[in-house]
Amino acid sequence: MKYKTLVTGKNATVIDDFFIQMDDHFEVVSTSLRFNDIVRHLKYFSPDIFVYCLSNESRENIAQMVNIRNGLLRARIPVIVIGAGEECDDFERIAVNVADLVLVKPFTAASLQEDILQFMKEREEESPVSAVSAVTEKIHEKVQEKIQEKEEILQEKVPVIKEKIKEKAKEIVERKPQAPEPKPVPPKTGLKAPAQDAVAEPAQKESAPAPEQTAETRPHILVVDDAPLMLKMLKQHLHAHYDVATAVSGKIAMKFLERRKTDLILLDYEMPGETGPEVLAKLRANDATKDIPVVFLTGVSEREKIQEALEMRPQGYLLKPIDHEKLLDTIKKIVG
Repeated sequence: MKYKTLVTGKNATVIDDFFIQMDDHFEVVSTSLRFNDIVRHLKYFSPDIFVYCLSNESRENIAQMVNIRNGLLRARIPVIVIGAGEECDDFERIAVNVADLVLVKPFTAASLQEDILQFMKEREEESPVSAVSAVTEKIHEKVQEKIQEKEEILQEKVPVIKEKIKEKAKEIVERKPQAPEPKPVPPKTGLKAPAQDAVAEPAQKESAPAPEQTAETRPHILVVDDAPLMLKMLKQHLHAHYDVATAVSGKIAMKFLERRKTDLILLDYEMPGETGPEVLAKLRANDATKDIPVVFLTGVSEREKIQEALEMRPQGYLLKPIDHEKLLDTIKKIVG
């Protein structure tokens, strides 16, 4: 199991260690020291750990952690502070009761990793909620998969039901009783009855069968994101114009595509298990899915990661929080 880890601070060396030497145990995303940037990453990345790597930090940057700490407490995200002795003392003096674990130099990447893993293990043993988080995640994934299967079944049955309704309506119209033919008027006494062929018969109107109407097939969009709130928001925004299905992971998305087709995939960049680029690589390697347009939706703004995504030639790349008008405009350009 990898811990989703959000790192910040000015100590680039320690941050690089998390990305390069501790990648086996930590799924790492970095954020700037701007308050709004940290809050946005906490919201959309939903980390298991928040790590502050100290190096000549300003008093203002440290002080803002007091406000950020409230959100971290609600989400049960521990704060780990890493730095030299004086820097750690300054942090604890300015941001009182913010750090859950303080790791002081000197240390190696291996010892740093061991200390954090031991801390998280002890924390999980103390917290029943954390201990069952993996099971909860699996249950949630199964529930989402069942919901998608039911949506798919409904989408397949609706056209069939509509066709049966049309056939029934046509059958009712054809069975409608016709008006009886008028009887000839008997001739008056002393007058010669007109010839039979002289009696004008009223023209009978035939009821035309109801015209067949084929339901308009709307473009289909598959949204892949590990945040249920983001899936719900995008589905509500797009359902007026498109048929929308959702998946909380790349694994569920690939299973969905085995059963039905889609016209466009909106793909989150950072996801547990398989990242967006890894999912896109699988899509491109599969003959059945290689031509499906893909648009990345992500809160990642680092230049290197953006370049990595663009090198895979997606049809679009939009940053979170999503501008809905821009999203609709991008979708219209691709699928209409």
